[in-house]
Amino acid sequence: MVELSGRIVLVRVDFNVPMDGSTVMDDARIKVPVATVKDLQNKGAKVVLMSHMGKAAGKSSKVQSLRQLIPIIEKIYGNSVSFFEEYLNENTRSLIEEVSRDNLILLENLRFYPQEESCDLDFAKKLASLGDFFVNEAFSVSHRKHASVFGIPQFLPSDLGMNFKREIKNVEDFFGHTSGKRMAIIGGSKLPTKIKLLKRLVTKVDKLALGGGIAGAFLSYLKDDPSEVFDFKEYESDVKEIVDNAKKFGCELIVPTDFSALISAKNDRAIMRSENSNTTVFDIGPDSVKLLEDHIAGSDMVLWNGPVGLFERSPFEFGTKAIAEFIAERTQNHQLISIIGGGDTGFAMKKFNVADKMTCISTAGGAFLNYVENEDCPALEAIRISHSKFG
Repeated sequence: MVELSGRIVLVRVDFNVPMDGSTVMDDARIKVPVATVKDLQNKGAKVVLMSHMGKAAGKSSKVQSLRQLIPIIEKIYGNSVSFFEEYLNENTRSLIEEVSRDNLILLENLRFYPQEESCDLDFAKKLASLGDFFVNEAFSVSHRKHASVFGIPQFLPSDLGMNFKREIKNVEDFFGHTSGKRMAIIGGSKLPTKIKLLKRLVTKVDKLALGGGIAGAFLSYLKDDPSEVFDFKEYESDVKEIVDNAKKFGCELIVPTDFSALISAKNDRAIMRSENSNTTVFDIGPDSVKLLEDHIAGSDMVLWNGPVGLFERSPFEFGTKAIAEFIAERTQNHQLISIIGGGDTGFAMKKFNVADKMTCISTAGGAFLNYVENEDCPALEAIRISHSKFG
């Protein structure tokens, strides 16, 4: 174990939180690194936090400045924050050394520099020169080959933060689970973003349930009627491959049997069978919910990414809410291990007040999908490079 007492540790975090003016609407991502930061401080390290906010794309702006997060960071961490707006100057390191170890140091938005997203290694080297050790606690940006994620570990001894390790362990445990039934629920409206994920899962899980527009594509293919729910023709070969591999690998494909459709501007809905669903649908119906619940009840682990309907809009939250509550209940009764992929799915869990009842909810969206698809990412590659260089 590297001796960290008296050392400066650079910690890549993801403080890209939703804002309403200067008010933080959801502080979950600010809380993610708390355990890691406190552990580093307890070991005598001085902690420098690095993050991005928004899509700054090389241009500074007041609305995307991390300065506005200082009050909530100080409240959550219980430390004063020393803010560095400019940090590529030759004397920045000496200024950091002068800051009290009891203070947290926060660097301004990394994406104010275009070299961050282009993964400029000279920029990464300058960032690395500000510290003695690097910790990546930003799983949610681990799929991006940016300077602060991929570049810095090439110049410093590096490791993963506690939450990052927990995130990847959850996925590893799911795929390594061989003593019981594994089920995946994949929803969402955009099939192209989930094709690679579906191709991997269908070879790994016992059951694969589909919702949203994704389910429509498979229903259209299975019923040989592309006019039904979703025009899948552009991805017909991908859908066919997934269906064929489901049979080959013994994965049971579960598709909705009824839907909830909008029938008036007053948000009235009609429940319709898949056989006559030539209209715009926004949710799965009660029979489909019961079907999913029966399959969940017969599973030991469930990985869920993507809502099964337009949960943001009443009354089409029915399917996602019912399934979320069913999974939460079984998780709380120790009958199920539940892994929830971030983004919209995590937001839905919060909306339906079941977020704290799941085994784990990923803090990431695209990074979670990327890791489930590949069980690797640029951030992990960078850590391996660091370990080979520095031991």
